[in-house]
Amino acid sequence: MDKDKLYSEMVDMVPVKSDGTDSFRKTITKKLNDYQILIKDLDKKDCPKEWEKTTARVKQLCDGINRAVESEYRGMRHSSYASIKNQLDGYERPNVTIEKLAFSNNIKTIPANSVFYRMREVSLQDRYNLERKELFHIPMDKKGLVKTQRFSVPGFPCLYLSSRVYGCWEEMGRPDFGTIMVSKFVSQIEFKVLDLRVPSKDIWEKDMVNYTSLFPLVIASMVPVKNSSDSYKPEYLIPQLITEWIISQNKGKKDPNKDIIGVLFTSTHKNKEEFNFPDDYYDNYAIPVLKPMKSKDYCNKLAEMFKLTAPTYYDLEVLKQGQIIDKGCYDENIQEEENYRISPFGIMEKYLDNLTVNIVNK
Repeated sequence: MDKDKLYSEMVDMVPVKSDGTDSFRKTITKKLNDYQILIKDLDKKDCPKEWEKTTARVKQLCDGINRAVESEYRGMRHSSYASIKNQLDGYERPNVTIEKLAFSNNIKTIPANSVFYRMREVSLQDRYNLERKELFHIPMDKKGLVKTQRFSVPGFPCLYLSSRVYGCWEEMGRPDFGTIMVSKFVSQIEFKVLDLRVPSKDIWEKDMVNYTSLFPLVIASMVPVKNSSDSYKPEYLIPQLITEWIISQNKGKKDPNKDIIGVLFTSTHKNKEEFNFPDDYYDNYAIPVLKPMKSKDYCNKLAEMFKLTAPTYYDLEVLKQGQIIDKGCYDENIQEEENYRISPFGIMEKYLDNLTVNIVNK
């Protein structure tokens, strides 16, 4: 198998497809085993240097993930976390941090003045007095409202952002566009995140060892929920343990420029069959609060890092700014960016560009 075929097979593995009959434990074990078989089948002419070490490292990471899942099924959450922590701390190599590992390229620096979006469903009677802070993270004094999510820790507020309005909509399960309110966020400083996205082919080819080594974590984090109505969702286990590791790394630290403060990930709701949009429009961020013990309501550190617009909704901006008329309609044969530009998601972003960003309590 050549490297083009390998990349295609890797991308096709996520989001993880299941026939619905196997348990999460069986599903993840099978997918990780399939992945190990896949990378060992790479043609020798396409193998980077020391590919055998890469496959050995992949096996070590897969074993760690499987141990974490097994421990969770046995009711030993601490052992489950320890298995993932050992991998992220350095594949069980003492005093070797993630920055020194082969997958250090997956530590991505997000520049200042980057734009993000956040969405919330709001009832008709509540939307008129909604303040900026209502689109920030759940306040610390209302931790009981924190629901279990893919990259989260139970009872611990996180700020969830998307690179596009469309990404928010997919992550929220496609709510009625008439019931949502959206704010645009702008970062005031640069910060670092652990990049667990599916890499583009160009990026993957530039560092096959790095992205191939880390991909088991991507697989384990992209298992769609089987039973969405259940309170406990095993599919969230590995991403939640990764989030817990990030929180533990940030304990006592104060510099988002140097420390990993969140996760950048590809949505499991990615759907190229219905929406011909660029792949990075599915990018999402999860950033746990940084000062949980010193913040009564909103994390003061995150409040310093982001400014945001007042929340608004599509119909209101049509009335305020007028209907934006774009020639053309959705066509799977035209450029992905053009399809997005003429969609309600792209138009909503144009409306938001005309709104003022400010600190959360304004």
